[in-house]
Amino acid sequence: MRKFVDLLRKEQGFTLIELIAALSLFSLVSALVYGVMTFGVQSYQRVTMENTLRDESDLLMSAIITEIYTFAPNTISSDEVNKTILLRRDNVSGGIDEVAIGISGGQLVINELSKTEPISTPNSVGDVTTPTSADTYNTRTSTDSMLDPNSSMSLECSANSIQPCESGLLSIKLSLTLERGDTRRQLVVESKFGF
Repeated sequence: MRKFVDLLRKEQGFTLIELIAALSLFSLVSALVYGVMTFGVQSYQRVTMENTLRDESDLLMSAIITEIYTFAPNTISSDEVNKTILLRRDNVSGGIDEVAIGISGGQLVINELSKTEPISTPNSVGDVTTPTSADTYNTRTSTDSMLDPNSSMSLECSANSIQPCESGLLSIKLSLTLERGDTRRQLVVESKFGF
């Protein structure tokens, strides 16, 4: 017991070489731990943003496809300049219903356009009801990401027919960009489907 007490009372310190070696090891271990933690946080943020972009691209694609199949158009035409697809069908009253699917303000918009009524009966004045301008784009799908100007929708009619098409191939390219703080991620999704 006496030897243990004597060892505790010794007032010897570390040598300069021992101190430098200890600080070097501590710095090396600290740098490794910091690097691993920073890499983990950055990887988590990257994966989270990529998952958000994939989820939003799936939402937008399914909104387009759902609108086309639930609206059941007679004809489809496209305006590649305005990046819009126009769906048309005959309604039960003999008029035409129209829906526009387009890209405006960095968002996908689906807008029901004005309806035209059939030509009036002989007992009336004989005017054809003209379509009224619909509200500007009605946003049905809201996303955190923005659609780049590189996004496009194009239509290829079957049997080399001229637009509007009764059947064909619709090509959709969505280029989504998501920014959070100083981090920016981009995802390009392309899909083709027939109608």
